[in-house]
Amino acid sequence: MVYIPSSTYRVQLSPKFTLRDLKNILPYLRDLGISTIYAAPFFTARPGSEHGYDVTDPHQINPEVGNMEELQEIAEELKAYGMGWLQDIVPNHMAFHPNNAWLMDVLEKGQKSRYYTFFDVNFSHPDFKGQLMVPFLGEPLDEVIKQGQLKVTFDEHGFRLNYFDNVYPISIDSYTFLLQRVAGNLTPSDVKAQLAEQVQKLEQLMAHDTLEPNDWEQAKKALHQTAQDQPDIKLGIANVLQGINDDESALRELQQQQYYILNHWQETEKQINYRRFFTVNDLICTAMEREEVFSHYHQFIKELCMRQLVQGLRVDHVDGLFDPDKYLTQLRELAGEQVYLVVEKILEGEENMPDYWPIQGNSGYDFLAWVSNLYTDAEGERKLTQVYRRLVPEAPLDYEGLVYEKKLLILENYMQGELQNLLRLLRECALIPADDKNWHHTLATLLASFPVYRIYGHAFPLSPEAMEVVEKAFAIAHEKAPEVRAELEHLRTLFESGDQDSEEKRREKLYFVMRSQQFTGPLAAKGVEDTTFYNYNRLLALNEVGNSPDVFNLDRRDFHERMEYRMQTYPHSINATATHDTKRGEGSRTRLQVLSELPEEWEKKAKDWMQLAQQHSKEKGPTANDLYFILQTLLGVMPIDGKVDDTLVERVQEYLVKAFREAKVNTNWSEPNEAYETATKDLVKKLLLEDEAFMSSFRPFFRKAAHFGWIYSLCQTLLKTTCPGVPDVYQGCELWDFSLVDPDNRRPVDYEQRQQFLQGIKTSEQSEDWLEQLLSSPTDARVKLYLLHQVLHLRKDQKPLFDQGDYIPLRLKGKHSKRAMAFARRYEDNWCIVVVPRLLTDIISEKELPLGEQVWDDTAVELPAGSPQVWQQLFGGQQLQAKQAITLAEIFKSFPVALLTSTNL
Repeated sequence: MVYIPSSTYRVQLSPKFTLRDLKNILPYLRDLGISTIYAAPFFTARPGSEHGYDVTDPHQINPEVGNMEELQEIAEELKAYGMGWLQDIVPNHMAFHPNNAWLMDVLEKGQKSRYYTFFDVNFSHPDFKGQLMVPFLGEPLDEVIKQGQLKVTFDEHGFRLNYFDNVYPISIDSYTFLLQRVAGNLTPSDVKAQLAEQVQKLEQLMAHDTLEPNDWEQAKKALHQTAQDQPDIKLGIANVLQGINDDESALRELQQQQYYILNHWQETEKQINYRRFFTVNDLICTAMEREEVFSHYHQFIKELCMRQLVQGLRVDHVDGLFDPDKYLTQLRELAGEQVYLVVEKILEGEENMPDYWPIQGNSGYDFLAWVSNLYTDAEGERKLTQVYRRLVPEAPLDYEGLVYEKKLLILENYMQGELQNLLRLLRECALIPADDKNWHHTLATLLASFPVYRIYGHAFPLSPEAMEVVEKAFAIAHEKAPEVRAELEHLRTLFESGDQDSEEKRREKLYFVMRSQQFTGPLAAKGVEDTTFYNYNRLLALNEVGNSPDVFNLDRRDFHERMEYRMQTYPHSINATATHDTKRGEGSRTRLQVLSELPEEWEKKAKDWMQLAQQHSKEKGPTANDLYFILQTLLGVMPIDGKVDDTLVERVQEYLVKAFREAKVNTNWSEPNEAYETATKDLVKKLLLEDEAFMSSFRPFFRKAAHFGWIYSLCQTLLKTTCPGVPDVYQGCELWDFSLVDPDNRRPVDYEQRQQFLQGIKTSEQSEDWLEQLLSSPTDARVKLYLLHQVLHLRKDQKPLFDQGDYIPLRLKGKHSKRAMAFARRYEDNWCIVVVPRLLTDIISEKELPLGEQVWDDTAVELPAGSPQVWQQLFGGQQLQAKQAITLAEIFKSFPVALLTSTNL
């Protein structure tokens, strides 16, 4: 039977939070009600890695994080607690780093390396002449050599090229070149003989078709030992290397002998011969579609599953793989039927995951979007659009047009090499004419027009779902570029096999289709999430991974339909509200969503604040669009108590520099506009620490938004823990979360405080008076911790109800029926009912809670046929009796959200 978590708790393992640190909080997580640790990648990564996605060795635990003995101890403790482990894995890419022994083996041995086929590299690229691009120089290679920054060195690891902290192996063929020079400078015959003996051993190894890493390492160590034992050889090597390091032409000659070429880092914007993660040079992609790569890469992962040290796997960036269908089938076979499998998958709009994948679901960005949009007021869309237009005259209001524009920006300025590689593939396969210049524009147009991350399929005909996406992409492309209609029509024929196609032609077409889909995803991620989301600033609560700023609202009926579909397809997908990748904390989003209910008040305040801010800004200060972004950021990030300190200012300053570089309008990563960035940071400091007029105006509105924001945060938390799916708590988010994008959301978590809060909750009477006290002081967030604790334990106690129980939408009636949502879960004779308020700003003030008859009047939830007549409110223990309906005045008597359980639970 497959392992299904009742809840997960995401931890970012790193040198700052190790397995030992995790072990210390296991009793707390057990007491909270968590069933499963959900760990960031813990494999060996670059030194100091804070996220773990830059793996250098997937065959061992990162020594900076812990070891197998510690993992075994944790596994035993988890087993005793009835808990499990969900492990994040990264099959798409590894770190392009000297510590990546597999990659360095390729750089050293070329085709003789056992890892030569492991990475997604085009060694036949005409611009690189069989060499792998190594794009980590701060300047062009010739300039680096002129400045003496490139040095050849020798140690127990052999000959190496050093560029500051980067160290790369010298190719095996260069050993003959270097050692012949050394031998030519030696005079004693016995010394020459000793060196010749070592050279002979090296050459014997080099004659093999494949060089085993250990054999070559031993030979290099023997050579180094010989040099240590023979001063003449040691001096001879030093003199030869000194001569090369002092001779620019000799260094260039040596560089040309390598299986790699050192490049300036910006050259990848125009040409590249390896696939990378998005546009990150130092993450090189694997060729996971090859059987030998899959088998070797997953050896340790298989061991973890077979030894039951982990009960689940989360696959990072599944869309980067050449054939996700095949990979997931292989992974299921390797891991076993009992392992819980989920994938990281960004879904767009009405898109659904393939229902044939052998997995339990995805990592929860779809749920995050649905619950966010449920709490955005549809009536505020038109008004907020007008506000945005009035306050930011240059506002980019055509969202779809902006997305297309930014995708083209990424293609032309940051992924030109990838685009050229796809064009070269088309020409090499004779799928397009060789000399027509329109094809560059045509292919760019098509890639930028894909409405989703990618399609799936490894055979013709493609599925109806895939072809529907293809048709949409070509329709958009025709609209954007009618001047290349004929070329687009030709490309359209590549997505299906014609009757006249030879078997070879079908293979070439299919290869292009599958290959192109490895780049539409990165293009969407960089063009939309990492660019458009920082330009289209109408309501930042919607600018979130998995969501879309132009999808303003999800009504209750649509939400219910999504949940019912989820029950039918992937009922055990993760329900996320915050992750390591989200743009802002879950509490920040709920606070900013309040703006959709207060467009007029927001406009007045924002207009005043922009005028105050512009008084501080010089001519290089933030534009109106960026200033609008800043104001929403300040509203979202502010601690619930409204206290400002230097740490908060620094966090906001660092975030805004990153955000505006991502926007790529007034500054960017390639060519930072330091004057603009400095002016932005100065403005933030002045507004928060020096401008009392601004803060005096800002605080009252902030308090209002914060009040409704924390109520909605409770609603969001209850929905996450009761809707179909597995609720995930991102580290620290059991309290309020007002964090910004990474690295801000990886700050240390104060677990001592959380343990103290939880202990207080466990030992309290939890009477109505206690609840009233809890609700009267929301600043410490104990109320959220209390809610989580109660529901997570209920989920563990009543696992079938939440794993398999029916999802039943419930109807509301009465005066404020539109201000709440309700549903039931039913498994056999066990029931629960969930009721949450929404869109409250019209019916209570910022000093009130949505409690009692004075708020809800006659509003009631209708009970489904056959449901119990006696219920108990989980929060406070109040009993309610009803036959056909229960009033919200009763349901929300003492707590602003409700989970009613049948008394037989």
